[in-house]
Amino acid sequence: MKYTLLSHALIAAAATASAASAQSTLFGLDFRLDRFFTTDTQDFVGNFTTVGSNNLSLFALDFDASATTMWAVEGPVAPALPAYGTIDITTGLFTPLGVLTGPLSASGITADPDGVTWWLTENDATAGMILWRGDITTGVFTMVGSDVTAGLVIDVAMDSQGNLFVHSITTDSLYSVDKTTGIQTLIGATGVAANFAQGMDFDWSDDTLYATIYTGGGVGQFASIDTATGMATLIADTTTLNAEMEVAVQVPIGSGGPGSNYCTAVANSTGAAASISAAGSNVAASNSLTLTADALPNGAFGFFLTSTTQGFVANPGGSTGNLCLSGSIGRYVGPGQIQNSGMIGSFSLALNLTQTPQPSGTVAITAGQTWNFQAWYRDSVGGSATSNFTNGLSVAFQ
Repeated sequence: MKYTLLSHALIAAAATASAASAQSTLFGLDFRLDRFFTTDTQDFVGNFTTVGSNNLSLFALDFDASATTMWAVEGPVAPALPAYGTIDITTGLFTPLGVLTGPLSASGITADPDGVTWWLTENDATAGMILWRGDITTGVFTMVGSDVTAGLVIDVAMDSQGNLFVHSITTDSLYSVDKTTGIQTLIGATGVAANFAQGMDFDWSDDTLYATIYTGGGVGQFASIDTATGMATLIADTTTLNAEMEVAVQVPIGSGGPGSNYCTAVANSTGAAASISAAGSNVAASNSLTLTADALPNGAFGFFLTSTTQGFVANPGGSTGNLCLSGSIGRYVGPGQIQNSGMIGSFSLALNLTQTPQPSGTVAITAGQTWNFQAWYRDSVGGSATSNFTNGLSVAFQ
């Protein structure tokens, strides 16, 4: 049996098309026009929607690890202590619950993926950036340490692996932060001259660091920041929004088993969009991860795909679906790996993480890597043979 609809040549061609990040929801505050808004990471400007009015100086905000509650802290409000509380994402209204114990101000907060701990940054004229560790639900924080290296730190964010980063508008650079000492290590310049309030948060579905970088006079951009180099990559020019923004990505940690879904699948002949999920462990050394594709047409042949790079290509090779991978894409088409959905419209494959397919052979997945998966399958629409894809699944391995 030949699987010509998704040949190596077609995959290679699709991989050269414009890549797109996972589509995740964001909420934020625009301090320039006093509005609380929502949008997404794929079309930040086009999907920007005002939820309600909010004229408070809530320069520090983030969702909790379950992505169900948005917490916020007022910025510098001396001589009063900063209030902490929650923001209703359906109205934009802030409900104060008390004042912080410990910090005298806040330039940023971020949730820890452990689901309990929160990290807060405070700027001090003498001590530099002060790192605090605590519980946002009580407002009680304990000082970790301080460091003058980064200068004026404007926001803080933590990835799904517990790595902490800050953005400095003194040096216009990204720094990693030691969670036990507060010491900052320069990663690199963003390449953007940021001024005033800024926003930064990780998308825990793929650990992309997103930022709203404001330069002044209504001019700004929505960008991703490379945590290896510090360089910001423009995704959308936000100048038409005339906005100075703080943002948070609404993605829970560890939702739905190992990995997080991204990208949008197109409905197949059943009327539903097929989906991919994982069961088992994201610990690479355990080598215990099983992929499942659901909501498939009955009796459909298909196989799983994988890459370390996400992407978006509509209708590759005449398919009715969307390819959500790019770069070096491997196909699980070895002995016993091509599947059939049977009478239940689903198929699964237990992966061997030490033999992950790539165009040049197999490689081993190791801790610290993020791999993306998708399933391709045959379908028939109106009597004509075609193919389709599930959505994508991003797994950060430990």
